Amino acid sequence: MNELEMTRQTRRAFVATVGALNFAGCSSLAENAPLPTDTDDEQERRREGKSTPLREIADDFENLGDWQAVERQGSLSKSTDAYEGSQCAHVVGSGKTNEGHIIRDISGTDLRGTNFSMAVKAVNHDFFKIAIELHAPDGDRTVQLKRTLLGPKNRWIRVNFGVTGVEKGADLSSVEKIRIVARPVDINTNEPIEFLVDDLRTDSRPETGSVIFTFDDSHSSHYRAYELMQEYGFAGVEGVIPESIGRDDRLTDNQLASMADNGWDISAHPNVQASYFSDYSPDEQEALMKKTQDFLHDRGFEDGARHLLVPKNVLGANTFDLAREYYDTVFSFGGGPNAVPLARKDTIVSRVNGKNVEETKQFIDYASDYGQLVVPLFHEVGNDINESDFESLLEHVEKRDVNVITASDLLDE
Repeated sequence: MNELEMTRQTRRAFVATVGALNFAGCSSLAENAPLPTDTDDEQERRREGKSTPLREIADDFENLGDWQAVERQGSLSKSTDAYEGSQCAHVVGSGKTNEGHIIRDISGTDLRGTNFSMAVKAVNHDFFKIAIELHAPDGDRTVQLKRTLLGPKNRWIRVNFGVTGVEKGADLSSVEKIRIVARPVDINTNEPIEFLVDDLRTDSRPETGSVIFTFDDSHSSHYRAYELMQEYGFAGVEGVIPESIGRDDRLTDNQLASMADNGWDISAHPNVQASYFSDYSPDEQEALMKKTQDFLHDRGFEDGARHLLVPKNVLGANTFDLAREYYDTVFSFGGGPNAVPLARKDTIVSRVNGKNVEETKQFIDYASDYGQLVVPLFHEVGNDINESDFESLLEHVEKRDVNVITASDLLDE
């Protein structure tokens, strides 16, 4: 089997695994009903490629009676600024901790084989952290699903929560409580977090997790990463700065073409120079996005042109609005894996810092164990991360039960 055949086989395996899932059936937390597990019938349905029912809302927050604010950790009220329906949960953090916590009893619900997504809006902080914490079965034995959001404020974002931590003894077959926690990234702020949550959904996870390797800034060392990944039959995603192509220490047009021919997505990473995207006016941001997308289209990178790797990983409100207009998927730092199947509308696909090798390996393990997607991001290979560490990640991925895919594989599942 040659290297290109290996790459195609790896990508086909992902599409067969996740594509057969469609949007798997869910149960309602609002009724404390058991959530889906990977039954023999369900596994057989997936193998045969049969569709399963559309996902259902696990909690639509139309009734907040089952939720309560955690003592000394803020307040809970309703808001009519809803993502779906007529109302959502409005949480204001504690003046002492700046954190906001709400919790509800789910009475020993079986959450094995289940992934979560939820709509989130920060009201007063651009950068914030939010988490779902599962008491399995108590506060000393928890499973944490954490996400960092570096913008945008005052926009609804769909977060596909992935597992980021598991306490010893945690048992997802009997989850007693679900807690939602948020806080500002800035630990020195005097302003408590204020945020909204809505439309909490559950979904049956796929049997096999996945990994997307992403590379920013068109560094020439990415071609060495490409060569190493070819040895494993892996393809990745290259975030291109159009103005840099062909310059010293940057990729060439021929190298990009070779990468694309072997399954890579050649995608957008607009040139914001020393600024953040949000430092530019909306018109300037749109011009940058269009220029980068036109560059990709002109060179035949149609698949990759659908994806934005956010430069500097910061999203302002206007940036988010424009990104959803110009691109089908938006990738930015989130500090954890993603639940799949991906709830795509209004989502930001979370990336993790690939140079933190041991942490990235742990996230790959979680992707394997919990049927999730982890997206490591890299800058210079050989400098930002040395070559031996990068190879150790490739070896770790090969040993774990995960598929290596591209952004287009994820989109076209």
